[in-house]
Amino acid sequence: MHTSDPVLNDAEFARFKQFILSEAGIDLPASKRSLVQSRLSKRLRHLGLDSYSAYWKLLSDPRGQAERQRAVNLLSTNETYFFREPQHFHWLEQQAQALRDQRAGAVKVWSAASSTGEEPYTIAMVMAETLGLAGNWKVCATDINTKVLAAAKRGVYPLDRVRRTPPRLWQKYFLRGHDEYEGMVRVSPELARRVEFSKLNLLHCDKFQQTDFDIVFLRNVLIYFNEGTKRDVLARVCTRMRDGGHLLIGHSESLHKLDLPLVQEVPSRYRFEAARLKSGGAK
Repeated sequence: MHTSDPVLNDAEFARFKQFILSEAGIDLPASKRSLVQSRLSKRLRHLGLDSYSAYWKLLSDPRGQAERQRAVNLLSTNETYFFREPQHFHWLEQQAQALRDQRAGAVKVWSAASSTGEEPYTIAMVMAETLGLAGNWKVCATDINTKVLAAAKRGVYPLDRVRRTPPRLWQKYFLRGHDEYEGMVRVSPELARRVEFSKLNLLHCDKFQQTDFDIVFLRNVLIYFNEGTKRDVLARVCTRMRDGGHLLIGHSESLHKLDLPLVQEVPSRYRFEAARLKSGGAK
């Protein structure tokens, strides 16, 4: 933050709050005003703008689509790491084996808010270990943020992001960086090829081309939505799931009192029951 940076006032914050709510469903509380200011201030400096209102004018221009995406990228970044909330990955291993034994066809997993790629690559490691690197499984990864998707496709990470990865998987699926990549690792190309990345706004995920997912990871993103958006997004996610498929959410999140065709099995894991859709479980 530079001392000469403009201050984001109440009216300006209200505009950007409404912008990211309508664009991405993210509901920013007043406590996030300084975060919005710090993330946008660098962009204002780059563009030579002297106020957040001037930047808003740029976003409001019908020709400003590229800048709107850039603003979404700035306001929707969140930190993650490999093997975050490891209980989910222990369960994934068992579930992938069970699905392989129960029926023919690919086991399909969707990382629905994949950020910089740590989650989908962790899923891919578990699937490769359980069903084989060339096995009959598919991992799809989506995010609204084009900048984090580009980083995910690159697959290069600082060592601290991979520190929770079990050592045997470390040796198998990461390449250690040298020279200018000292202190970094790269996901092995063989594993990276098994993850399919694409841009997707969760507010429109019922239009996602992929369907019949056995398992959906939607972790640590619902906390950014208000109750109405949360219910709407989850109802749309359900349209991409196989009957009896599972949804995993973050350990700190809850679907309490939401009218959805999802049955809680344990905290942070739900089973999709299509019959509940027909009986009005989700509209």
